[in-house]
Order: sequence, then structure tokens, then C-alpha cells
Amino acid sequence: MLHENLVKIANESREYRKYTHYFMLDEHRFSFFRFDVFQNFEKKFTFQDLKTIIEEKCQATKKHNDVDGERIMVYIDSIHVDGEEKKHVIGKTGEIFFRLYIVYLNKKTMNTLNSVYGNLMNMKNINIVPQSFHTLLFLRNNLKKDNFVLLYITENSCKAIKIQNGFYHSVETLNLGMSALKQMYKDNGIVQYRYKTYDFIEANPLAKWLVKETLQFYSELFCKRFNEKKLTWTDVIVISPITKNVHFIETFNEEYKKMTNNYVVPFHHSTMLNTFGKIREPDDMDAIILMNRDEKIRNTLLPKDDETTQWENDQTM
Repeated sequence: MLHENLVKIANESREYRKYTHYFMLDEHRFSFFRFDVFQNFEKKFTFQDLKTIIEEKCQATKKHNDVDGERIMVYIDSIHVDGEEKKHVIGKTGEIFFRLYIVYLNKKTMNTLNSVYGNLMNMKNINIVPQSFHTLLFLRNNLKKDNFVLLYITENSCKAIKIQNGFYHSVETLNLGMSALKQMYKDNGIVQYRYKTYDFIEANPLAKWLVKETLQFYSELFCKRFNEKKLTWTDVIVISPITKNVHFIETFNEEYKKMTNNYVVPFHHSTMLNTFGKIREPDDMDAIILMNRDEKIRNTLLPKDDETTQWENDQTM
């Protein structure tokens, strides 16, 4: 699902032409735009009206922004007609409001994929999405919050995605991966406690003090970087194997609350998501949510009569 060697994976996908392929790519490969559309329509709103609005916004976007790629995704939500929330806009009359989202894939990535597929835009079985896209929608619609930070902590780096007004606002890279914490454990002579359980450390006062001191320093660095990147004053949702370290989440939360009234929350499971009979790791959340939200994948992985296929559809597209 998540590709480091894009050309290699794309070439391998050509061997399975009958299948639909999903590429969940880093957000830095994309440009994101959101528009609030508010117009009065005396006649019924049509697909052509929507297409015209989309084309106008795309032209304005390319004219006023440095967009060098191709449009790969357009969708709308938050539809209101004469002030009342609606599920659909086509066929409506009156004062119509909706939010329009446009996503572009940068030229470098397009050229890379075109070198494999010929013309990516003609490949109906290739789906390109930002890694966090479905996770953003799932969290936004189920938490009923439009503003938060998605924090991905991997072995060598961190990615902080600021969600503002329900959509991408900024994507920041922080040099605070789990390897940095590992080195701190080593420098402080407490490597032996890195993989100990929460209960073991709690029962050992000296171990707890040493671990908490190390995690406090690590958390302070996060808070400093967050402040520098203007990522504070909103809840932080962490997706990472490090969420298994309860002491880290506790310490990070304590330090973060010193500078803001918001919370640090681990996201490693949800009762609303089907794991399809397997034990999933915390950093599998993006893929799990995609598998749940995409009807083709969901129906392929689950029997047709499985009641768990009837899960809440939390997105208007």
C-alpha cells in the first residue's frame, strides 16, 4: 500500500492487470485546495453547473498557485440548500452552498508513473490517494472535529499533517523519529527498559524515573518543534508503533498540555473498523481505513452475507 520504491512497485503491478491497484503516497507529492461555493440557482442545479464551477476553480488555482501536476481528485461535501443540510446537490434550487475539494498530483510523480503505465489518467484500475486521505475523512466525520494534527512517527522521521477546516492545511517533516528516542535510551544507559511492559516499569521506581526523564526530554523536543511549525492549539492524533509505549503518550500529553489545553491521543484501533480477521499494527491504520471505506476492497475481503459489511458510511462524495 505505502510505496518507497514507486517505480518498482508500479512495474510489479503491471503483472496483475486484472486487479485494481491502490497507491497511498506521501502527502508531499500532492497539492490541496478547498473552496467554499455559495451561489443562488433559480433553475435546478445540474451536473453541467457543477462541472463549470470545478473548471473555473481549477483555472483559478493554476493561475494563482504554483501547481505543476495533474488533477486526480475532486469531491464536495457540507452541502446546504437554503440553509438546510442536504446529502445531494444535483436537482436542487435556491441558495446552494457546498465545499469543493481539489487535489493535484505533482508532475514528478506523474512522470514517474507515466513512464511505467504510459498514461496514468487512462488507467482505470490505478487509484492514487494521499496516504492519510481516508484517515482524515474517517476521523473528521466520526470525531466531528474539523481541526487537528495527524502525527506519524516512523523509525527515521516524523510527519505532522495539520488539518484545518476539515482539510489539509500543511504537511511538516520533523527530525524526531523513533531512532532518535532509541539513541536517547542508549545515551542514558536505559536501553534495557525500552521494550519492558508498562506494568514492569511502573513497579520499578528507578526504571520509571529514568524512562520518564528520557521521554520528557523527547516530548519537550516535540512541543518545541510543534510551536515552531505553528502546529499547537489543537488535538494531536498519533499513528505510529510508538503508541504501544503508554509512558510516551502519557508524557507527551503532559508536556503538550503545559502549552495548550488540547490532548495527544493515540489512534491504533476503532470498533467501527473491521480488521478482516487479522491482528493489525498501529501503523496499519491508513490501510485498514481504506479497506473499510472502499466498497470493492471491503466486498472482496468479506463474505457477502457478513453483517460487518454494513458499517457506517461517514462520507459524502
